[in-house]
Amino acid sequence: MAEGFKIIFGLGNPGKQYQNTRHNAGYMALATLAQLKNFSDPIRSGRSLVTKGKIEGQKVILAWPQTYMNNSGHAVKDLLNFYKLPSSNILVIHDDMDINVGRLKASSGGGSGGHNGLISIANELSGDFDRLRVGIGRPDKGIFGGDYAPYVLSSFSPGELDDLDRSLLLAAECAVIWLNKGMSACQRKANAKPKTPKAQKTTPTDGQESSTQKAPEVTNSQTTAPVTESAPLTGHVATPETESAPSEGQVTTPATECAAGPGQTEGPATESQPSQSAPEAGQTESEAKRENEGE
Repeated sequence: MAEGFKIIFGLGNPGKQYQNTRHNAGYMALATLAQLKNFSDPIRSGRSLVTKGKIEGQKVILAWPQTYMNNSGHAVKDLLNFYKLPSSNILVIHDDMDINVGRLKASSGGGSGGHNGLISIANELSGDFDRLRVGIGRPDKGIFGGDYAPYVLSSFSPGELDDLDRSLLLAAECAVIWLNKGMSACQRKANAKPKTPKAQKTTPTDGQESSTQKAPEVTNSQTTAPVTESAPLTGHVATPETESAPSEGQVTTPATECAAGPGQTEGPATESQPSQSAPEAGQTESEAKRENEGE
């Protein structure tokens, strides 16, 4: 057993075409944490990219599954089995359409909410696990006709990026709280409602009456983004698809420390393939692929 280790998983789809999509909010939040805490570049271990280190004295593994969203459970189970850890030692960061962009929600256990990544993990693990949900907003029903796969695979709109940036930084902070203080403390931080600015009183001058100015309301943007690739978000670290040289002052974790478990084959992330189901009758190959990548 990897004594004292905890694992934080960020869910998403591998590949540049998915880099800044809504469904990759978990990837982005974990990359933000890795950057803030100066972790070395991740390397391939089994079916995930991983990097190891300590945060405030707590040993932790940061992991980005490379199986595509709908098969996330296989990558999660691989690492838990390899390090002989219980499911109570993991935190899963993922996107959630029922939460506004800019907001978070932390929970211990619970349902999947129709999220295929969570369904896959729950099917593979015998115990429950902690979750940190990053809001991506829900589009109007009429826009996608009830098929949300195109929405979650779309990029955030320019008007949402400020709220997204704040939520990713907050998610990183909440993950650190979870590591060192547990889920209850994490929930208090993540689930707190944003404070509305207080009304400001103006000081009257001669001949003027005192007035109270109402501060503008703080709202979260839920504008639907077009299905196009956007530029990298400011302050974010894109999850690398292949191993890269460490930055100055960083030490790359030796591959021997994160060796693949029994029955696993290591290889570059670009060779990672999802465990895809065969197309059903009347279903095209592209439709089958989208089911494996989508919500």
